[in-house]
Amino acid sequence: MATPLADTLRRSFDELLLGAPQFDATGNLPNMVVYPIFPTYLAPDPPDVVSLTQALRRGVKLSDTGIVTQVHVDNPLPTAVLVGESDILVGPTQLRSVQFSCLVPPGRRASLPVNCVEAGQPTVYQAEFTDATACPWYLRSYKLEQLGRHGDNHQHRIWDRIKTYLQHTGTVSSTQDVCAIFDRFGDDVDKLRQVFPLHPGQVGCVSAVAQDLFVEIFGDPEMLEERYDDVLSSALVEAVAHPTRKVTPTSQVDGVLDELVEASRSSKVVHSRSLRDSGRTQVFSKGAITGSGLVSAGHLVHLSAHKRCWGTGRPFSDQLPHLEAERAQRTSDHAPLLAQLDDDYSRRHKRYRSFLRRLTPSRTTSEEPYVVPEDEEATEGPEAVQPLPLSDSLHDFFLRLFRR
Repeated sequence: MATPLADTLRRSFDELLLGAPQFDATGNLPNMVVYPIFPTYLAPDPPDVVSLTQALRRGVKLSDTGIVTQVHVDNPLPTAVLVGESDILVGPTQLRSVQFSCLVPPGRRASLPVNCVEAGQPTVYQAEFTDATACPWYLRSYKLEQLGRHGDNHQHRIWDRIKTYLQHTGTVSSTQDVCAIFDRFGDDVDKLRQVFPLHPGQVGCVSAVAQDLFVEIFGDPEMLEERYDDVLSSALVEAVAHPTRKVTPTSQVDGVLDELVEASRSSKVVHSRSLRDSGRTQVFSKGAITGSGLVSAGHLVHLSAHKRCWGTGRPFSDQLPHLEAERAQRTSDHAPLLAQLDDDYSRRHKRYRSFLRRLTPSRTTSEEPYVVPEDEEATEGPEAVQPLPLSDSLHDFFLRLFRR
């Protein structure tokens, strides 16, 4: 019997701590503060999992099925591939965004559940996706909310959401491409990225952007390191595109992990039929919190969550003395642990890089078109409503009708 998501999160979060706040003390970015998340212990062995970006460089193929909600993945590698929630798949076809995090097992051909994030671009059957990039949190939070509340995403609502988003940010795209937001604000995002460096052994972060908290946690620091630029860009573009001088205070951040545990006590299972044996993704929504967690073999692989903190934002200038004091205090308190993490991760990181260098396909990818099984659905959970049989009277009525 599977362990409830809340229990897995509780066990995982008990071994994590929030680090010193990172912020721009000059006030050039007054609406964003990032709190790195560290493990209190780091096992000596790195994971035998690779990110989607690394996998694409090593022979994994992603191709367009011609169906808006499905993309074919062919993994010829002898290791699993982590495909992250809302990863945007880029190629000479319609852009797609992965619905929820999943693991693609070694040697597996499967269907990934996706959403279209470029309404004006047609699909190109069998076109290959060659890269994966960040999705802005504005869209990610909406998709998580829809999954958490309804167990599914409605494609037309996502298109409407993107259209509104681009209009509100003054972003022009002839194909309604959500990634156009990075074309518009990419220079500013790149300049400000240095304010929020990645630390050795770090496994996640809480990004306070204006009056929202964006949470992302991985089971292994190697996975965050591979994806940190996208994790940061996803939140940073929101801070740049929606400027304000207020930000959520530290008091709201300190308890957010406990709040996620409570919110996840009522969750729904979502999965692709062709990947249902490779991990368990659950989505949840309660009050101002929505999120999803991918668990495999009882361990948290990836969590992404959003909390609305409307009405709690305070001017950054008023909080600056407190933020500086918190940074100094936590840096001092955590110094021994961070030094140990730095040492442990250095050795572990070398082993993981060696693993990546040796990683080659164990077979060639298939050239045959992928046929989506008739019974394959993007999402399904135990709460899904099953069709009811007709009553005896209606059954007899239709029999008589069609026999005429």
